[in-house]
Amino acid sequence: MPIALEDGFYISHDLAHVSCLAIDSHRLEDCIARVRAKRIKGVLGHPSYGFVGQDLDFLTEVPWLEAVWFSDINLKNIDGLYALEDLRHFGVHPKRPPIDFSRFPKLRRVIVEPKARDRGLGSLSHLELLHIWHYRPKTKDFSGLELPGSLAELQINWANASTLDSLPALPNLRRLEIHRCRNLESLGDLGAKFPCLEHLVVAACGRVMPGEGERVVHDLPAIVHAYVRDGKVV
Repeated sequence: MPIALEDGFYISHDLAHVSCLAIDSHRLEDCIARVRAKRIKGVLGHPSYGFVGQDLDFLTEVPWLEAVWFSDINLKNIDGLYALEDLRHFGVHPKRPPIDFSRFPKLRRVIVEPKARDRGLGSLSHLELLHIWHYRPKTKDFSGLELPGSLAELQINWANASTLDSLPALPNLRRLEIHRCRNLESLGDLGAKFPCLEHLVVAACGRVMPGEGERVVHDLPAIVHAYVRDGKVV
C-alpha cells in the first residue's frame, strides 16, 4: 500500500479503486478541506500518518466517499460511517463498536475482523470480495458467518475451524484462499458448494490432511490453479 506525500498530504492510489487521503487528526480541518477541494473519494487512518481519533464523526462532512480504511486504532464511535451511502470499499480495525453492514448496500469489497454483534454482511447483494481475519467463534466453525451469494473472492485468515463443511454454498465464488488456519484438517465438499471455483489457495494450514488438494480438485470443473498445504496441485 504505497503512500506518498503530495502537496503536504499523504495519499495512496493503490489501496482501493479510488485515491485515499490519510487523515491527520492534528490537521483534521485541513484534511477535510483537501478532500472537498479535490473531491477525493477515499480516506484512510493510521497512527503513522497522524490519526489518533476515537470516532469517525468527520465523515459526515464528506458523504460522497466510496472507500475507507482505518487500522491500528481504537474507535469508540463509528456512527459517522453511516453517512456514506456510496461506500464501496471498507476496512476498519477490530477495536470498534459493532457495524450494521446492511446500511451500505453498494459495498463491493470488505476486509474485516468480524465482531459477535456485527450484522448485515449476508444482505450485501453486490459484495464481490470479502477478506476475514481472526474468526474464532466458540462453535469453532463457520455456521454463524453471513456470506452473500454474490461473492467472487473469499479469503479467510486465522480461523479456528477444523473443516470448511460449515461454509455456505457460494454459486459465484471464483477464488478461495485459506491462510494460517491451524486447526484445519478437511476442506469438505468444495465442488458442491463452489461450482465456479477457479483458484484455490490453502497455505500455512499444517494439519490439512495429505491428499486433500488432489481430492477436492477432482470435483471442481472450473479450477485452473490450486495450491494446497505445501505444493501446487493444478
